[in-house]
Amino acid sequence: MEKIRSFLYLDNYKMYSISSQLFEGLTEYIVTSKGAENTETETQKGNIASGRVLGDIIQKSTNQTEKKFLHDYSYNLFEKALIEKGKVLEVDNDNIEAFSEKMSDYSFIKVTGRVIFNDLKIIEDTFRNFNSIGEALGYITKKAEYDAQIAILNTEINQIKDRNQKAKATNILKSKTEFHKLLKEEGLMLDDEYLKHMVYILNYGYNEQFEIQIPLNDTYLISAQLDRDNLKDDERRIIKKYSRETEKEFVLFGILTQIEKESNKERLFGDKIGAGSETNMKESLMNIVRTFTGVEKTFTGKLDYEIIVDPISLYIEL
Repeated sequence: MEKIRSFLYLDNYKMYSISSQLFEGLTEYIVTSKGAENTETETQKGNIASGRVLGDIIQKSTNQTEKKFLHDYSYNLFEKALIEKGKVLEVDNDNIEAFSEKMSDYSFIKVTGRVIFNDLKIIEDTFRNFNSIGEALGYITKKAEYDAQIAILNTEINQIKDRNQKAKATNILKSKTEFHKLLKEEGLMLDDEYLKHMVYILNYGYNEQFEIQIPLNDTYLISAQLDRDNLKDDERRIIKKYSRETEKEFVLFGILTQIEKESNKERLFGDKIGAGSETNMKESLMNIVRTFTGVEKTFTGKLDYEIIVDPISLYIEL
């Protein structure tokens, strides 16, 4: 019996695009393959017109809810067909070492493991609103205790008879016990300029990416950037349901895009650019591109133990 899938992510366009190319016409392939499994008789036993399921999905446009359910079913056929054709490398925590040298022989990969969700948009929003959040938390958790201490200090100051000493003590109290200063000492507020520049760097370097990572065997890290438009649920609810570091095992299915270590890669331009004594504008621009490539590596450069996947689906098997 085939396992039931609960999808968190599905790229319908990529799935259908690849299907139409691999199967020499999506509808024709599915009609043929499903027709062999389900024969329609005059008594119409079994599913009526089941052989045309994917063709019908593409043509159907009136019922969006029904389309979503049918997309999920069509994915099951899509993945099964690719596995049967031997085009998919299936790895998990137990067999990753055995298959690590064979990855270049495959275009598709199916990875099973526990997932880490990295939502850079939430992190960026947290830094942007850090002081407001910290002030709110501090007000709720520390304001009552703070006010009680200030009341005690004010009582002590009021008992001072000398006017000058009393004014001096009042000024010292105000300068040392300002509530915002207390929040900064507790780490609940940071410098505004620091936060502004941190938000800028995060936005420039990561551009609100929603990334998943699957660590395997303490040696390999599988990474994929998810398109938020293809998520089946709001990303905040997903993290709330499953945690940033999940207890459940997920299945990531996608296209292998980067597997080589940096030391094994040949530079695209090598030492050719700027090798001569004179350079034209095109060579200058290419040098700038190389410089930007180095800057981007600071943020999103591939780690030597990292494998990058272009995701098609992410789901739990039930």
